[in-house]
Amino acid sequence: MDFYGKLRDMRKLKGYTIRELSDRSGVSAAYISQLENGNRGVPSPEVLQKLSEGLNTPYDELMRLAGYLDRDREADGNDGVAKTPVNLRRFLRENDLVFDGIELTEQDKEWIERILTALFWKDKQRHLQTEKPDAYS
Repeated sequence: MDFYGKLRDMRKLKGYTIRELSDRSGVSAAYISQLENGNRGVPSPEVLQKLSEGLNTPYDELMRLAGYLDRDREADGNDGVAKTPVNLRRFLRENDLVFDGIELTEQDKEWIERILTALFWKDKQRHLQTEKPDAYS
């Protein structure tokens, strides 16, 4: 099955109409319909990112389906994608973000950062304690 049919199957498997996927992703319903019918070329990585968010599907999965990532590299155990840790605080601050089709404001991103800081506060304190040399050693 080609990319277009797989995209349609993914949408239907999630139980979304084209309009619902459009609302969730920010990609126009007309464009999604044209994609699913094979009347458009393979979408850009930016459009695939939006569709992955709307479908709640990993971005790299859509990138592979669209032919941007090499399937032969999957045998090395990392799906052909280098697994480099991302600094989430920097990522929140430096990127325009969308959640369920809604663009996050700077205030939204600040609240998310605060929530994450509170969520991981105890782990950070424990980590700091293990890094401090014992004064009595």
